[in-house]
Amino acid sequence: MKHLVLIGGGHSHVAVLRAFGMAPPPDTRLTLICNVVHTPYSGMLPGLIAGHYRFEDAHIDLTPLSEFAKATFVNDTVIGLDPETRMVKRTGGPPNP
Repeated sequence: MKHLVLIGGGHSHVAVLRAFGMAPPPDTRLTLICNVVHTPYSGMLPGLIAGHYRFEDAHIDLTPLSEFAKATFVNDTVIGLDPETRMVKRTGGPPNP
């Protein structure tokens, strides 16, 4: 089984989570590691700063999106990668494969 680990909750990773939820690739496990639960939607940030949008309007909650994608969501900060062991090092726990 393949294991795809996404680090961060940016636009590209949100799109990957959505795609996995709609049509998951066979034999592929997905993990998202992000240090925030609500990732900003950058296109709406100017409007948020100007007061046109609320926080909820301009951020994507990664928890239900990860659940939709059947991905494991790890709310933590990545501090390093070990290419030899193919592990992701993070501050709050043991490395993720």
